[in-house]
Amino acid sequence: MTQAELISFLEGLGADVVVRRYKPDEPETIAVLVGRLPESDSPVPIPGWEDAVYLQEAAAGWSIRYIQSGQTRPLQDEELKSLLTEWVCERDYRLFEDYEPE
Repeated sequence: MTQAELISFLEGLGADVVVRRYKPDEPETIAVLVGRLPESDSPVPIPGWEDAVYLQEAAAGWSIRYIQSGQTRPLQDEELKSLLTEWVCERDYRLFEDYEPE
């Protein structure tokens, strides 16, 4: 799945998507943001996000980074779509545990 296809799929689920390159020598990261916090709950005058995951492309598919140290193995298109669909609806990070590298 290309980056553009993945972004389109995520936006179709209702997620906000941001593409960033955090370090010049690293690949671009797709930030998937769900559940905007109101300004009144945010420590700064910009609404924050309740939940986010970060997708990075690998040779074998896309891997998902979540919370601070969790990461899935590279996922193929159909399992990636299925997992992201479930996560956007439930936002339960435990969904990713079965997909961590062994």
